[in-house]
Amino acid sequence: MIDPMLTLAFQDVDLVYVDPDARAVVGRVEWSKTGNPKSMPIPIQAEGEKTWRKFYPWGTYRAMRNVYRLEGKQGKKQPEKTLEQVISLALEQPFWS
Repeated sequence: MIDPMLTLAFQDVDLVYVDPDARAVVGRVEWSKTGNPKSMPIPIQAEGEKTWRKFYPWGTYRAMRNVYRLEGKQGKKQPEKTLEQVISLALEQPFWS
């Protein structure tokens, strides 16, 4: 069983394994002696259930939170600038922020 309170203990830059089906963090990424990340295998459920995943995906907590929606429903970010502002900036400068 994955503890849902475990997700509160991570910062955005922490590397974590994620269970996509349960939408929860499994644990921190472990490293081998050579400096490569270890693959964490997904435990086999029942014989009738088959999954195409063999290992838990891993990445930064920030990326995994956005990809797998770990903290519940996340809305789309609202644009900060209006269309008129964007068009005028694009005409003046090829690259703007």
